[in-house]
Amino acid sequence: IEVDIIKDVPIMALLADTKLQKTTLYTSDFMYDSLLNSWNEIIKRCKLGKLSNILRWCAYDSEFVPNRYDDQFKRWLSKGLTTYYSFIHKGAFSSFETLQTKYGLGKDDFYRYLQVRHYFHQNLKTIYEKKDLGFLQIFLTLTRSHSQNNIISRLYKGIQQFTQVSTEGIKKRWEKEGNMVIPPDSWAYICVLQWTITGSNTWREFSWKNMIRYFLTPIQKRHQGGGDACWRLCGVTGAN
Repeated sequence: IEVDIIKDVPIMALLADTKLQKTTLYTSDFMYDSLLNSWNEIIKRCKLGKLSNILRWCAYDSEFVPNRYDDQFKRWLSKGLTTYYSFIHKGAFSSFETLQTKYGLGKDDFYRYLQVRHYFHQNLKTIYEKKDLGFLQIFLTLTRSHSQNNIISRLYKGIQQFTQVSTEGIKKRWEKEGNMVIPPDSWAYICVLQWTITGSNTWREFSWKNMIRYFLTPIQKRHQGGGDACWRLCGVTGAN
């Protein structure tokens, strides 16, 4: 599927490189678009910013100039050297000898190694050495995990942990729908009520979904073809 969508650049090489996303031609596909949009949203919500650059592939990185003139970097992909993070071992950039042993690099790759190392130290080292990598640390750990267990749940918990969640947007939509103002104290009580009204986690989840999945009343004329009276026939006009 990936080969049919993108002729040259692997999907994973595009995730952390928005410039490459804009310049790469591909056939629009629901699965691909969903993956790309979801990842961009995670970067935004978890405030990864330039931290995510560690996930760029040196063979395709739009800001790594040597790959524009040397296609041999792409040969490294089949050996397992993809992201800049794949060059890291125990928090430090690996020596050329280590990469030779682990990935089978040849002596003619030494100059390319120096180019990648120089780029890493100039652009990524300071960012990567931050004490708190946030959600990125969880993601990087999973990329090197040999276990396939609970990957989705661990990713979800990581996103929840490092995302600043607010129900203010939901509150504003309810106010618009009901043409009213909900005081902050009342809204806080409504939120708390969903978890204190019952001891059943199933009913708690049901109550919470009812609260956050607000219903937007459709304009009546879209369904009955005349006037703007509420489609519920309650006598209200302009309810939308």
